[in-house]
Amino acid sequence: MSEHDVMHWPNAIEAYAAAPEPHSELMWLSTTEERGREWWLRRAALTDRMAHGLTPGYTASRSNALDLASRLMAIDGAVVGCNPRAYVRQQYALWAATNR
Repeated sequence: MSEHDVMHWPNAIEAYAAAPEPHSELMWLSTTEERGREWWLRRAALTDRMAHGLTPGYTASRSNALDLASRLMAIDGAVVGCNPRAYVRQQYALWAATNR
């Protein structure tokens, strides 16, 4: 997927295929002081993964995943008519393609 492929809406398995282990991601989130867009994107993505059941041993509620996804959309000023969690998956996949 290219950086400009904003029409692609990956499912959770596609979006998080190359995501780091949950423990590693939690460590990054807890030690990163700057809470800019990347921090919120990665937090929303990890929570979405947990709520989707893709992180054995780690769980999150669907409402928590939805709240964080909605917050990311607000940060981005996104005005798209989609499920906020789908937006997180799309944005994470685009970010991961250029940052991993």
